[in-house]
Amino acid sequence: MKMKTNIICIVFLFAAVFSFAQKKNVTDAAMLMKKYSPMAGPEKAKETASKAKKFIDLAAVNAETKEDVKMHLYRGMVYFALIEVAQFDAMAGKAPDEALLEEYKDISMESFTKVLNDPKGKYIPDAERFIGSRVTQYFNMGLGMYEKKNFEMAFMSFAGAYQVKLFLGEEYEDAKVNAMATYRYVADSLIRGDELTKAEELTDLANDLFPNDMTVLTNYINIALKSGDTEQSEKYINEALALDPNNKQLYYILGTSFIELKENEKAESNLLKAIEIDPEYVNAHSNLAALYMDWSIAIGDEARDLDYRDPRVNQLEDQKKQLLTKAIPSLEKMIVAFPDNKSVMKNLAMAYRASGNEEKFKEWYDKSKN
Repeated sequence: MKMKTNIICIVFLFAAVFSFAQKKNVTDAAMLMKKYSPMAGPEKAKETASKAKKFIDLAAVNAETKEDVKMHLYRGMVYFALIEVAQFDAMAGKAPDEALLEEYKDISMESFTKVLNDPKGKYIPDAERFIGSRVTQYFNMGLGMYEKKNFEMAFMSFAGAYQVKLFLGEEYEDAKVNAMATYRYVADSLIRGDELTKAEELTDLANDLFPNDMTVLTNYINIALKSGDTEQSEKYINEALALDPNNKQLYYILGTSFIELKENEKAESNLLKAIEIDPEYVNAHSNLAALYMDWSIAIGDEARDLDYRDPRVNQLEDQKKQLLTKAIPSLEKMIVAFPDNKSVMKNLAMAYRASGNEEKFKEWYDKSKN
């Protein structure tokens, strides 16, 4: 019996020591994280974060500590720190292991979520301080870069503030608004300057942060159009239309791109859809009228190239008249918007003559001559 008691005591003693060792792993990780600072320099910060990871990983798989809220607090901090120190490698030109960083992010967010969902809430202020200080740092950096007119770095900083706030399960709306405002400015400048590769890289980043954003999709469309890739532009437009089926500008862009490709029926269909959404959409009316006028000229040229006895001549002439007649509603909208435009007056006169309305033809022909 005495022997049995001694064995039981030893077992309990071993369990107590083992439990203490596992809790010590949490404490050691905590002590290291109190020393950790990205400002300490790349090597020191990486060394501290890596050491802390070894301790916290042991604590995370042990039954005694794996559900401990304090363990999750420091696990969230450690894995966030590992993401931070990876930036040093990126700045040195070393490509980051994106899959590994994604894993670190998931682990960090998972642990912070457990801290935030703890009914006692004991460590919530610690998590909020740790993440909040970084959110503030990124946001203020964005403001500073904006003041210096370094809009690309401002975008990156505001985007960073938004992304880091997600570790607390919150969206930082002000950071998102500022990020998209600066992104829009930089992307527009790059597209206008034909720096399309850089514009696409920036847009890919914005799309990762804010998927299905209409501004981002519109820039994808503009980049594809400038690159001459109508297939891609049509793909992005259809994605955008799935989000916003009543977006007249998207139909206008698609219709205009089909004009450039000489795909007249598709151009007509999309411009008519834009006008259906907004009957007063002058840009769409302008391009639709131009489409009909140019299309009719091409049909007329085709008819003139045929022998006059060819029966297709009359068919083509009828088709030409129909196209000119179809242009009248859009030309009428245009003359209201541009009452002194002589070209619109001449086109109206031509269209009314084709429709057989000689009175209107004379009215607009005379106005175009005055």
